[in-house]
Amino acid sequence: MAKRARTERREAARAAEKLVLQREKLAALEPGGTPTRPIAVTTASVIEPHARALACLRCGESGVRLEEHDAREIDGHRLRVVRLACPLCGARRVIYFRIVETN
Repeated sequence: MAKRARTERREAARAAEKLVLQREKLAALEPGGTPTRPIAVTTASVIEPHARALACLRCGESGVRLEEHDAREIDGHRLRVVRLACPLCGARRVIYFRIVETN
């Protein structure tokens, strides 16, 4: 017996949501995903272009919107905190950066 169209849509939506949750968990493990794993940069001027180049984790849209860029001290470390939002689906994301000195 074939599944009803509504059942198939609900199953597809649940599978898509699971995939998004898995992408978010993986992103937290990558550099920039948490304050303990900031992306190392040599100057603050590269932070915003780098952040804007990231794709949305939810829908894959490139060109996310930068909502906020702050310098904060987290657990004794001076970090740059960038808040992003997707203009297409509205998903929000936070990326962490650390400015390192070059020798």
